[in-house]
Amino acid sequence: MNTPSPLADVREDRSSPTTPPLTLAVFLPTWVGDACMATATLRTLRGSFPHARIVGIGRPLIHELLAGSWAESTPWLDEAILLRKGKQGAGFSKLGLLGPLRRLRPDVALLLTNAWWSAAVARLAGAQRTVGYDRDARGWLLTDRLPVPRDGRDYRPLSAVDYYLGIAHWLGCDTSDRRMQLRSNSSERQRAKELWRQVGFSNTIPTVAINSGSATDPSRVWPREHIRELAVRLAGELSCQVLLHCGPGERDACNRTAAEARHPRVASMGQLDDLPIGLSKAVLERAQVVVSTDSGPRHIAVALDRPVIALHGPTHPAWTRTYNLPETVIAENSMQDITVERVLAAVRMALARPHVAQPHRARPVAA
Repeated sequence: MNTPSPLADVREDRSSPTTPPLTLAVFLPTWVGDACMATATLRTLRGSFPHARIVGIGRPLIHELLAGSWAESTPWLDEAILLRKGKQGAGFSKLGLLGPLRRLRPDVALLLTNAWWSAAVARLAGAQRTVGYDRDARGWLLTDRLPVPRDGRDYRPLSAVDYYLGIAHWLGCDTSDRRMQLRSNSSERQRAKELWRQVGFSNTIPTVAINSGSATDPSRVWPREHIRELAVRLAGELSCQVLLHCGPGERDACNRTAAEARHPRVASMGQLDDLPIGLSKAVLERAQVVVSTDSGPRHIAVALDRPVIALHGPTHPAWTRTYNLPETVIAENSMQDITVERVLAAVRMALARPHVAQPHRARPVAA
């Protein structure tokens, strides 16, 4: 790890009621999986700067994902500034962020993004310190430039969990706890309970959730015929309930797969009209085992401490390594080469472990 940079001019010695608190502006990752892997960093930032004003800048979806994952007494983020995706929807455009950030007057801007624009916006907004990795031609915009780990000319395969914690370490934070952390709320859990009732699932029969999509790379998708066969065999051979997890973009494919399975214990959550990210959290939290491609829902499930069978294709597993409950990682050069038999055996072993012998019950998560 890098040697921490002294932040004597902005360190949190501002506990006096007459002194404004330290203000940290955190540019949150864009993708769901990356945001999950940033939760260890957000947690240690709050622990290291308990009196600071910490403001998260990110897409509405990311704020919805993170909401409620901390104890009410110690929120990781005190405020949210929403970043609009495209020209429609809630939040500010990238340049539009300048207004609220200038009013915020952050002492430190932390870039959990690699984008050039985030460094430019932070600098133009007047942040005293702009901390991030020196890459993508943005080093000159940073006051604190962290070197990117490399093997020769190539980036070293490094888990995003550790990549983000490198920024926290630079600020002098304790980075020994690398667990991801999410939590669903009571409303989200109630919606998942209603989904179980709607698809005819029992609360006492083990449920396996299967997520097969990928928002960023088609080469990470497991073939639909493999998913269908796995679902039917889980329901028939292991007497499990199988829920095909999906977001709006995978709805049609999941619904077709469930229909083709023709088994009463195989269902798709795509039959619901509304598929918010909070429902995904609660659905994955409720499952005894989650089978997932290397995508956002995989990281949600890991952050909820569910046993996960992670299916990796051409991407190096080290980039998305996790540190919660041990995952079963099945990796091949092509997703086509991951056999149903191999995944079925992994699920069978996961179900046999004591920590998944009974249906999951949500529990409070300490900050």
